[in-house]
Amino acid sequence: MRKALVSLGIALVLVPVASAATSEVKIKDYFFKPERVEIAKGDKVRWVWKGSDVHDVAIQKPGSSKIAVRSEFMREGKFTHKFGRSGTWKIHCENHPRRMRMKVVVSG
Repeated sequence: MRKALVSLGIALVLVPVASAATSEVKIKDYFFKPERVEIAKGDKVRWVWKGSDVHDVAIQKPGSSKIAVRSEFMREGKFTHKFGRSGTWKIHCENHPRRMRMKVVVSG
């Protein structure tokens, strides 16, 4: 019994743990770069502020016009969101909604 537990413990340590991939998007004055990201369900997107004006990240679920998640308004910093639902998510900056738009396409 003891050998079995030791073997199981070693096996658990040696098995790699699956982790979500993270894609990075830069937020500059007045655009997202890139404007489109394709990821798998369960992956994350990290937005990194690089401009001098104040921006946020407002995320709409696929098929909805309501904001599901939003970051704070910032000049610098980072914001990460994990996407758990497939579809095309629309993202925009609420200060500059006509100019700053992007999409996150989630498959699987």
